[in-house]
Amino acid sequence: MIETVSVTATWKDLGLELDAWQASDRRAALWWRDDDAVAATPALDVLIDLARAVPLALAVIPGRALDELARRVDRCANISILQHGWRHENHAAEGEKKSELGAQRPLATILGELASGWRKLVALFGPRAAPVLTPPWNRVAEALLPLLPDAGYIGVSTFGPRRTALPHPALVQANTHVDLVDWPHRSFVGAPRALGLLVGHLAARRSGRVDASEPTGILTHHLLLDRDGAGFLGRLVAVTCRHPATRWLTAAEVFAAP
Repeated sequence: MIETVSVTATWKDLGLELDAWQASDRRAALWWRDDDAVAATPALDVLIDLARAVPLALAVIPGRALDELARRVDRCANISILQHGWRHENHAAEGEKKSELGAQRPLATILGELASGWRKLVALFGPRAAPVLTPPWNRVAEALLPLLPDAGYIGVSTFGPRRTALPHPALVQANTHVDLVDWPHRSFVGAPRALGLLVGHLAARRSGRVDASEPTGILTHHLLLDRDGAGFLGRLVAVTCRHPATRWLTAAEVFAAP
Protein backbone atom coordinates (compact mmCIF):
# COMPACT_ATOMS: atom_id res chain seq x y z
CA MET A 1 0.00 0.00 0.00
CA ILE A 2 1.23 3.52 -0.75
CA GLU A 3 0.33 6.81 0.78
CA THR A 4 -2.05 8.82 -1.41
CA VAL A 5 -3.64 11.16 1.11
CA SER A 6 -1.13 13.88 1.91
CA VAL A 7 -1.78 16.36 -0.89
CA THR A 8 -4.45 18.83 -1.92
CA ALA A 9 -5.78 19.39 -5.42
CA THR A 10 -8.14 21.57 -7.44
CA TRP A 11 -11.00 20.89 -9.82
CA LYS A 12 -8.58 21.67 -12.64
CA ASP A 13 -6.28 18.94 -11.35
CA LEU A 14 -9.16 16.48 -11.43
CA GLY A 15 -9.95 17.42 -14.99
CA LEU A 16 -6.33 16.96 -16.02
CA GLU A 17 -6.17 13.55 -14.33
CA LEU A 18 -9.32 12.40 -16.09
CA ASP A 19 -7.93 13.74 -19.37
CA ALA A 20 -4.85 11.56 -18.76
CA TRP A 21 -7.09 8.52 -18.35
CA GLN A 22 -8.85 9.39 -21.60
CA ALA A 23 -5.53 9.90 -23.41
CA SER A 24 -4.51 6.37 -22.42
CA ASP A 25 -7.87 5.05 -23.70
CA ARG A 26 -9.02 4.04 -20.23
CA ARG A 27 -12.00 4.85 -18.05
CA ALA A 28 -11.74 5.53 -14.35
CA ALA A 29 -14.32 3.51 -12.41
CA LEU A 30 -15.82 5.20 -9.33
CA TRP A 31 -18.27 4.07 -6.69
CA TRP A 32 -20.03 5.66 -3.75
CA ARG A 33 -20.60 4.20 -0.27
CA ASP A 34 -22.48 6.00 2.49
CA ASP A 35 -22.32 4.64 6.05
CA ASP A 36 -24.47 4.51 9.18
CA ALA A 37 -27.99 4.50 7.73
CA VAL A 38 -30.72 3.55 10.21
CA ALA A 39 -33.70 5.84 9.58
CA ALA A 40 -35.43 8.06 7.03
CA THR A 41 -34.05 11.49 7.92
CA PRO A 42 -33.79 14.87 6.19
CA ALA A 43 -30.05 14.21 5.87
CA LEU A 44 -30.79 11.00 3.99
CA ASP A 45 -33.16 12.89 1.69
CA VAL A 46 -30.32 15.28 0.79
CA LEU A 47 -28.09 12.31 0.00
CA ILE A 48 -30.73 10.59 -2.12
CA ASP A 49 -31.31 13.77 -4.09
CA LEU A 50 -27.57 14.03 -4.81
CA ALA A 51 -27.46 10.39 -5.89
CA ARG A 52 -30.17 10.55 -8.54
CA ALA A 53 -27.58 10.55 -11.34
CA VAL A 54 -25.23 7.83 -9.99
CA PRO A 55 -25.51 4.55 -8.07
CA LEU A 56 -25.28 4.67 -4.29
CA ALA A 57 -24.35 1.83 -1.93
CA LEU A 58 -26.02 2.56 1.41
CA ALA A 59 -24.35 0.79 4.34
CA VAL A 60 -27.12 0.08 6.84
CA ILE A 61 -26.67 -0.79 10.54
CA PRO A 62 -29.09 -3.73 10.69
CA GLY A 63 -29.49 -3.97 14.45
CA ARG A 64 -30.77 -0.38 14.53
CA ALA A 65 -32.50 -0.07 11.15
CA LEU A 66 -36.13 1.05 11.12
CA ASP A 67 -38.93 0.04 8.78
CA GLU A 68 -39.22 3.66 7.64
CA LEU A 69 -35.75 3.44 6.08
CA ALA A 70 -36.83 0.56 3.87
CA ARG A 71 -39.94 2.45 2.78
CA ARG A 72 -37.87 5.52 1.90
CA VAL A 73 -35.20 3.60 -0.01
CA ASP A 74 -37.79 1.54 -1.85
CA ARG A 75 -38.61 4.59 -3.97
CA CYS A 76 -35.00 4.89 -5.21
CA ALA A 77 -34.02 2.44 -7.93
CA ASN A 78 -30.32 3.30 -7.95
CA ILE A 79 -29.65 2.48 -4.27
CA SER A 80 -28.30 -0.86 -3.07
CA ILE A 81 -27.91 -1.94 0.55
CA LEU A 82 -24.73 -3.18 2.22
CA GLN A 83 -24.39 -4.56 5.76
CA HIS A 84 -22.68 -2.20 8.18
CA GLY A 85 -21.81 -4.67 10.92
CA TRP A 86 -24.51 -5.49 13.46
CA ARG A 87 -25.20 -2.60 15.86
CA HIS A 88 -22.09 -0.42 15.33
CA GLU A 89 -20.99 -1.00 18.91
CA ASN A 90 -17.41 -0.72 20.07
CA HIS A 91 -15.94 -3.84 21.71
CA ALA A 92 -12.31 -2.73 21.77
CA ALA A 93 -10.49 -2.36 25.05
CA GLU A 94 -9.78 1.09 26.46
CA GLY A 95 -6.93 2.66 24.55
CA GLU A 96 -7.45 0.53 21.44
CA LYS A 97 -8.95 1.78 18.20
CA LYS A 98 -12.70 1.31 18.02
CA SER A 99 -13.91 -1.93 16.49
CA GLU A 100 -17.06 -4.02 16.42
CA LEU A 101 -15.64 -6.87 14.35
CA GLY A 102 -12.17 -7.02 15.84
CA ALA A 103 -10.25 -9.88 17.41
CA GLN A 104 -11.40 -9.07 20.95
CA ARG A 105 -14.37 -11.49 20.82
CA PRO A 106 -14.91 -15.08 19.65
CA LEU A 107 -15.40 -15.30 15.90
CA ALA A 108 -18.49 -17.48 16.42
CA THR A 109 -20.10 -14.67 18.41
CA ILE A 110 -19.38 -12.15 15.68
CA LEU A 111 -20.67 -14.46 12.95
CA GLY A 112 -23.86 -15.03 14.91
CA GLU A 113 -24.48 -11.30 15.18
CA LEU A 114 -23.75 -10.80 11.49
CA ALA A 115 -26.19 -13.57 10.60
CA SER A 116 -28.90 -11.84 12.62
CA GLY A 117 -28.07 -8.60 10.85
CA TRP A 118 -28.25 -10.16 7.42
CA ARG A 119 -31.66 -11.68 8.15
CA LYS A 120 -32.87 -8.23 9.23
CA LEU A 121 -31.61 -6.61 6.03
CA VAL A 122 -33.26 -9.23 3.83
CA ALA A 123 -36.53 -8.79 5.73
CA LEU A 124 -36.38 -5.02 5.26
CA PHE A 125 -34.91 -4.64 1.80
CA GLY A 126 -35.33 -7.97 0.02
CA PRO A 127 -33.20 -8.42 -3.11
CA ARG A 128 -31.92 -4.86 -2.86
CA ALA A 129 -29.62 -6.06 -0.05
CA ALA A 130 -26.20 -7.21 -1.25
CA PRO A 131 -24.20 -9.71 0.87
CA VAL A 132 -21.31 -7.29 1.32
CA LEU A 133 -19.88 -6.51 4.75
CA THR A 134 -18.74 -2.98 5.58
CA PRO A 135 -17.16 -3.17 9.05
CA PRO A 136 -17.89 -0.28 11.41
CA TRP A 137 -14.85 1.98 11.73
CA ASN A 138 -13.48 0.11 8.67
CA ARG A 139 -11.82 -2.48 10.93
CA VAL A 140 -12.23 -6.24 10.80
CA ALA A 141 -10.28 -9.15 12.28
CA GLU A 142 -8.17 -10.79 9.59
CA ALA A 143 -9.22 -14.21 10.90
CA LEU A 144 -12.86 -13.37 10.12
CA LEU A 145 -12.32 -12.81 6.39
CA PRO A 146 -11.91 -16.46 5.30
CA LEU A 147 -15.08 -17.34 7.21
CA LEU A 148 -17.28 -14.81 5.43
CA PRO A 149 -17.96 -16.74 2.19
CA ASP A 150 -19.35 -19.72 4.11
CA ALA A 151 -21.56 -17.23 5.95
CA GLY A 152 -22.96 -16.08 2.59
CA TYR A 153 -20.94 -12.94 1.94
CA ILE A 154 -19.47 -12.17 -1.47
CA GLY A 155 -17.65 -8.95 -0.59
CA VAL A 156 -16.05 -6.78 2.06
CA SER A 157 -15.29 -3.05 2.03
CA THR A 158 -13.03 -1.02 4.33
CA PHE A 159 -10.86 2.04 3.63
CA GLY A 160 -7.63 2.59 1.73
CA PRO A 161 -6.02 0.90 -1.29
CA ARG A 162 -6.56 -2.83 -1.03
CA ARG A 163 -3.69 -5.27 -0.71
CA THR A 164 -5.52 -7.86 -2.77
CA ALA A 165 -8.76 -8.08 -4.70
CA LEU A 166 -9.48 -11.51 -3.22
CA PRO A 167 -8.63 -11.92 0.48
CA HIS A 168 -10.36 -15.29 0.01
CA PRO A 169 -11.02 -17.01 -3.34
CA ALA A 170 -14.77 -16.38 -2.94
CA LEU A 171 -14.58 -12.90 -1.37
CA VAL A 172 -14.06 -9.65 -3.28
CA GLN A 173 -12.59 -6.67 -1.46
CA ALA A 174 -13.30 -3.18 -2.78
CA ASN A 175 -12.54 -0.27 -0.47
CA THR A 176 -13.25 3.43 -0.31
CA HIS A 177 -10.46 5.98 -0.63
CA VAL A 178 -11.94 9.47 -0.38
CA ASP A 179 -13.47 10.18 3.04
CA LEU A 180 -15.34 13.48 2.99
CA VAL A 181 -15.45 13.84 6.78
CA ASP A 182 -12.87 15.71 8.87
CA TRP A 183 -13.40 13.48 11.90
CA PRO A 184 -11.89 15.69 14.62
CA HIS A 185 -14.38 18.40 13.64
CA ARG A 186 -17.12 16.11 12.25
CA SER A 187 -17.58 18.32 9.21
CA PHE A 188 -16.65 18.42 5.52
CA VAL A 189 -12.94 17.91 4.98
CA GLY A 190 -12.88 20.67 2.35
CA ALA A 191 -12.66 20.56 -1.43
CA PRO A 192 -8.84 20.82 -1.68
CA ARG A 193 -8.34 17.86 0.64
CA ALA A 194 -11.14 15.77 -0.89
CA LEU A 195 -9.84 16.42 -4.39
CA GLY A 196 -6.33 15.59 -3.23
CA LEU A 197 -7.54 12.19 -2.04
CA LEU A 198 -9.46 11.62 -5.25
CA VAL A 199 -6.79 12.74 -7.70
CA GLY A 200 -4.13 10.96 -5.65
CA HIS A 201 -5.85 7.60 -5.84
CA LEU A 202 -6.75 7.98 -9.51
CA ALA A 203 -3.15 8.88 -10.37
CA ALA A 204 -1.82 5.97 -8.32
CA ARG A 205 -4.15 3.60 -10.15
CA ARG A 206 -3.21 4.97 -13.55
CA SER A 207 0.50 4.61 -12.83
CA GLY A 208 0.18 1.16 -11.28
CA ARG A 209 1.29 2.19 -7.79
CA VAL A 210 -1.91 0.68 -6.39
CA ASP A 211 -4.30 -1.91 -7.79
CA ALA A 212 -5.49 -0.28 -11.02
CA SER A 213 -8.57 -2.50 -11.13
CA GLU A 214 -9.93 -1.32 -7.78
CA PRO A 215 -12.61 1.34 -8.35
CA THR A 216 -12.00 4.60 -6.56
CA GLY A 217 -14.47 4.74 -3.68
CA ILE A 218 -16.11 7.88 -2.31
CA LEU A 219 -17.09 7.56 1.36
CA THR A 220 -19.77 9.73 2.95
CA HIS A 221 -21.73 9.76 6.19
CA HIS A 222 -25.02 11.46 5.43
CA LEU A 223 -25.65 12.39 9.06
CA LEU A 224 -22.49 14.53 8.93
CA LEU A 225 -23.01 15.91 5.42
CA ASP A 226 -23.08 19.68 5.77
CA ARG A 227 -23.91 22.25 3.10
CA ASP A 228 -20.34 22.50 1.86
CA GLY A 229 -20.03 18.73 1.61
CA ALA A 230 -23.30 18.45 -0.27
CA GLY A 231 -22.18 21.18 -2.65
CA PHE A 232 -18.94 19.35 -3.29
CA LEU A 233 -20.74 16.08 -3.98
CA GLY A 234 -23.13 17.74 -6.37
CA ARG A 235 -20.28 19.24 -8.34
CA LEU A 236 -18.32 15.99 -8.28
CA VAL A 237 -21.23 14.04 -9.71
CA ALA A 238 -21.79 16.67 -12.41
CA VAL A 239 -18.11 16.89 -13.39
CA THR A 240 -17.51 13.16 -13.51
CA CYS A 241 -20.74 12.35 -15.33
CA ARG A 242 -19.78 14.83 -18.06
CA HIS A 243 -16.30 13.43 -18.56
CA PRO A 244 -16.03 10.50 -20.99
CA ALA A 245 -13.20 8.88 -19.02
CA THR A 246 -15.32 8.12 -15.93
CA ARG A 247 -18.03 5.63 -15.07
CA TRP A 248 -19.92 5.08 -11.82
CA LEU A 249 -20.40 1.46 -10.78
CA THR A 250 -23.25 -0.22 -8.95
CA ALA A 251 -22.48 -2.39 -5.94
CA ALA A 252 -23.22 -5.46 -8.05
CA GLU A 253 -20.50 -4.36 -10.49
CA VAL A 254 -18.03 -3.43 -7.76
CA PHE A 255 -18.28 -6.80 -6.03
CA ALA A 256 -18.60 -9.04 -9.06
CA ALA A 257 -16.14 -11.91 -9.05
CA PRO A 258 -13.12 -11.08 -11.27
